[in-house]
Amino acid sequence: MNLDFSNIKVLLIGDFMLDHYIVGTSVRMSPEAPVPVVIPKSEYLIPGGAGNVAMNLTEMGANVSCIGCIGNDSWGKKLISILQKNKIDTQYIEIINSHPTTLKQRIYSDNRQVARIDTEQDRNWIPNLKVEKLYNHYDVIILSDYDKGVFFSPWFKSKKNNVILDPKKKIDHIWSNANIVTPNLNELKIASKLNVDNDNKVVEACRILMEEFQNLEYIVAKKSERGITIVGKDSYVKHISPHEVKSPDVTGAGDTVIAVMSVVYAKTRDIELSVTTANIAASIVVGESGTATINLNKIKKLIEKR
Repeated sequence: MNLDFSNIKVLLIGDFMLDHYIVGTSVRMSPEAPVPVVIPKSEYLIPGGAGNVAMNLTEMGANVSCIGCIGNDSWGKKLISILQKNKIDTQYIEIINSHPTTLKQRIYSDNRQVARIDTEQDRNWIPNLKVEKLYNHYDVIILSDYDKGVFFSPWFKSKKNNVILDPKKKIDHIWSNANIVTPNLNELKIASKLNVDNDNKVVEACRILMEEFQNLEYIVAKKSERGITIVGKDSYVKHISPHEVKSPDVTGAGDTVIAVMSVVYAKTRDIELSVTTANIAASIVVGESGTATINLNKIKKLIEKR
C-alpha cells in the first residue's frame, strides 16, 4: 500500500483539550500526606482528545480542518498555537469567553505518574457556523467524542457515507449519522447492554447495535491487548490479532486507531487493511509514554516486516 495521504482532506469534529506534562524526581515523601515531594525537571504540552487525533492525522500526511470549541484562556491559546504550527486548520474552532479550555495536567516522578489534575466544564455547545456547507469538501469526517459537550445537542447531521465516530457514550444522534463506529470494550458493553467478555459476545453486541443503527456499515471493536474485531453487514466478521507490547501506555491509543484507520479507509475503502494498519500504528504508540502520536516511517517498517 502506498502510504501517501497528502491528498486526503479530513474534517475533524470533537472535544479539543490540552495535555500538560510535568516531569520530575523525588527523594522524599511529604510530611503532610503520604505523597512524594516532586521536584520538576521539565514540562511540555501536547494536544489531547480530538487534538491528539488531529496530530496523528497530520503525522500521516493528511490535510486536517477542525471544528470544536475551547476557552478564551492561555491554555486555549497554547493549544491553537501548537495545532497551527503543525499546519492544522483551526479557523472553525470557536473560542468561548467564561469557559475553560479542557486541561489534563499529569505529574510524573521518576518515570511514574503520581497525580493528574483535570480542569474542565461541560458545555451544551452548538457551532456558530453552517457546518453542512463544509461536508462536500472533505474525503472523511471524523467525530471524536470525549463527552465534554460538543455533541450534547443534536446539531450534527450528515447523509454522507464517510463519517467515522469514536464514541464515548451511545448518543443516538451521532451514532445514527455515522457509517463506522470504533468503541472500546467498555463503551461497547454500555451501548449494547451486553457483557463482552469473549469474541462471540463482542460480535453479538455489535450485531445488536447494527440492528439499532442500520446506517452503520462497520463496528470496529477495540479490545486492547486482545486486538480488534470488525463486524459489518452481510455476516462480515474479522478478528485482527494484537501486537505484543511490553509495559504498554494506552493513553491516546484510540485516537491513533481512528486517525490511521480513517485516512487509510478514505484512500482504499478496504476496512480490513485500514484496521490492520491502525492496529500496527497503535502498537507503536502504546510502547511510548504519555500522549504520543504515530510515526509514519515506523509504520512502514512494521508493515514491511509482516
